[in-house]
Amino acid sequence: MTTGTLAAGGLVAPAIAAETTSVCSSGCAFTTIQDAVDAASAGDTVRVSGPLTVAGTTTVGKDVTVTGGPGAIVTQTANAITFLVSGAGATLANLTITSDIAYAQEFVQIGADDVTLSGNTIHGPEQPGPMSGWVTNRGIVTQGSISGLSVTGNTLYSMRSGAYLNPNGTGAIAGNTVHDTKGDFLIDNANFTFRDSRSGNASQPSEWGFVIFLNTDAERYPSVAALSAANNDMTVLDRRTDEEYVVPTTAADCKGSGWKNRNPEFRNQGQCIKFVNTGR
Repeated sequence: MTTGTLAAGGLVAPAIAAETTSVCSSGCAFTTIQDAVDAASAGDTVRVSGPLTVAGTTTVGKDVTVTGGPGAIVTQTANAITFLVSGAGATLANLTITSDIAYAQEFVQIGADDVTLSGNTIHGPEQPGPMSGWVTNRGIVTQGSISGLSVTGNTLYSMRSGAYLNPNGTGAIAGNTVHDTKGDFLIDNANFTFRDSRSGNASQPSEWGFVIFLNTDAERYPSVAALSAANNDMTVLDRRTDEEYVVPTTAADCKGSGWKNRNPEFRNQGQCIKFVNTGR
């Protein structure tokens, strides 16, 4: 019986096919994501279906994909990070992640290279009053100096901040929709590439789209206009220079004194309205 192929004078065992395991509240192979991840091998997929509650941190410490199936909603019920992704190459995809009340924690912390977050919806519960008094919950937090991060097609809302990006992390953040935060993307000397993200739900705008912290290297994000333009005119606050970049997107933005303190700068209301209509 042949058990492998001849290579370099010896037998090579055939590759083991990746497996998919299921997680749901009842009737699946596992009832917790953590148990399914612990049992998985590199390259496997853990598929979550229906609503699940968690009371603590699920650690994804290996190269597996955790993905949502029909109605996959993970609700945190404790003061803890919901997902700690510490395995290089791991993926979280197509999950809805939230909490029963607002906790001063992030929903997803990234602590490894080449991690992918794709197609997730991450949101906190509604918090009353002005954003300045909100509990500091965050959608995504990166540890310092990670590389190869891919954050694409996610929706983040109703949190103190969408993503807090710690120093020297690299990767691509693209095509996300963020709203109802005090700051969508907080850049703490990180060096990610941003493109095609956008502000969502005009009735619940964020205070700022991008906030570039004072300690961020001057060579990173040298043009706030370019950063805004690459991301559907999201607003930018650059604390290094105190520059604010707010592009008018409707004629109403220009009315009254709204044309003042805009970028690009306008001489009068009419020029501002022309820019909205023509882009020039």
